[in-house]
Amino acid sequence: MIENLTRLSKQSTQDKSLVHVSCKQKRGPSMKVGTQVILKSSTYPNKRHVAHATILGCKSKQLVGGVELGRQFIEVQVDQPIDECELLVRERENCRTVGDAFTSGLTIAWPSACIERFSG
Repeated sequence: MIENLTRLSKQSTQDKSLVHVSCKQKRGPSMKVGTQVILKSSTYPNKRHVAHATILGCKSKQLVGGVELGRQFIEVQVDQPIDECELLVRERENCRTVGDAFTSGLTIAWPSACIERFSG
């Protein structure tokens, strides 16, 4: 009985966890290069919008700031910051925040699970 409760508890916890979607699954027809998106905060709770951006690439071997994107990141250009103080998930040369990335014009890697299509 206790073993069944433990298993059910683990399952319900797993259902609530953040699911990372690979670029190929996430990108689909509506998430291709050139798509305008909203970057959401990568810190919990990650529903807060931090910037408007444009997708520039999502090939896992593509380098952004000398680091491969990998399967869980997408390369974006920040078009308009909403929260300029939001820290970048992967810092770049002299860029620590979304505002820095916008000001410098450098592209950044952002977690694909924290990107949603802009519909406005």
